[in-house]
Amino acid sequence: MLEDSFDGLKKRVIDTKLCFFCGQCCAVCSTGCISFKDNGPELDGECVSCGQCLEACPGLGSPLKKLDIQVFGRETTPEEEAKGLGIYLSDRNLVSADKEIQGKGYTGGKLTATLAYLLEKKEIDAAIVSQWGAASPYAWVSWPVIATTREEIIKGAGSKYVFSPNLMALSEIADREDIKSVAIVGLGCHMQGLRKLELLGQSYAALAKKVKYSFGLYCGSPMRSKEDFMTYVANMMGVSVHDIATVDFKRVSKEFDIAFDIVLKNGENKVKQMNIMQLFEVIGPYQRWHRCKFCTDYAAEYADISFGGSHITCRTPKGEDLIDQVVADGWLVPSEPNGLMDQMAISIDQTMAKTKKVANVQRIIKHKSDGKPVPSYD
Repeated sequence: MLEDSFDGLKKRVIDTKLCFFCGQCCAVCSTGCISFKDNGPELDGECVSCGQCLEACPGLGSPLKKLDIQVFGRETTPEEEAKGLGIYLSDRNLVSADKEIQGKGYTGGKLTATLAYLLEKKEIDAAIVSQWGAASPYAWVSWPVIATTREEIIKGAGSKYVFSPNLMALSEIADREDIKSVAIVGLGCHMQGLRKLELLGQSYAALAKKVKYSFGLYCGSPMRSKEDFMTYVANMMGVSVHDIATVDFKRVSKEFDIAFDIVLKNGENKVKQMNIMQLFEVIGPYQRWHRCKFCTDYAAEYADISFGGSHITCRTPKGEDLIDQVVADGWLVPSEPNGLMDQMAISIDQTMAKTKKVANVQRIIKHKSDGKPVPSYD
């Protein structure tokens, strides 16, 4: 039947641009016949119409009230909804005490330090992180990497501002006998996908059971289509789209100067440095990815801990216990006050939270009333 097959996923999710390339369909496919390619999920074998890709797809939406109960034991209050950060126990501004890690992260390396701590203390065997550049087979997306060393974790440091199918790695984690527990990093959409797996129960239990910690990233939805992304990178670097082999992106100063580092197919390397605010000006004229216009989750509300800007937002008791221990052991320390940056962070939070909780919700209502496909959060 169409509804139970990859054709159904393609018709309802991929063709309607409700897909946000999380990789979950690749992980849950019972025969492994869905692969993530240059243009997203594609059928790469014989579909047996098991229906799992559609059932587990967070692009179609997730039942948020049920996730509230499942993760926190209660629903989000109207006051929490208005604030836009979801349910949480504490919110702190900390940075890595390790200068190497602090220099790699965009906002102090707080997440990278936490992952490195867990690995060193042998609380996890690996972490699912995202690495761009040479680690990705496709220039316009970052790629999930199962990091088992400090060096691999540090390579995943820093925001990417592109899609990364991190949930795809859950199937490999499930199959690997050398990995008993992991931490997974992702955006709010990845966190909803993971929690949806847990909610769906036994059929998907093997994919989620090794996840000891889920770490979410605050996200303002800067994603663009493949064509738009490759066009603005090519124009910015003064090259042809067709000549680009890999793209990488990194922070190069504490003032949030960043560098685009591309490798051309002829082996030539080009680097362009700018401030992060200049990057947003470059990105601005291009349309956001369609599905991101319907996202209501700025602060990765279903993670154990959410990281971003000035935030380490502990949401679950085990998340808060972990940060307490990392601080006690000296791996995370209070961030030095920075009036301008702190005020900018507050302004960004207010703007992004309002956009997602108000403007995006209104957009869902309008599109639905017009008979257009939208995600369901009921």
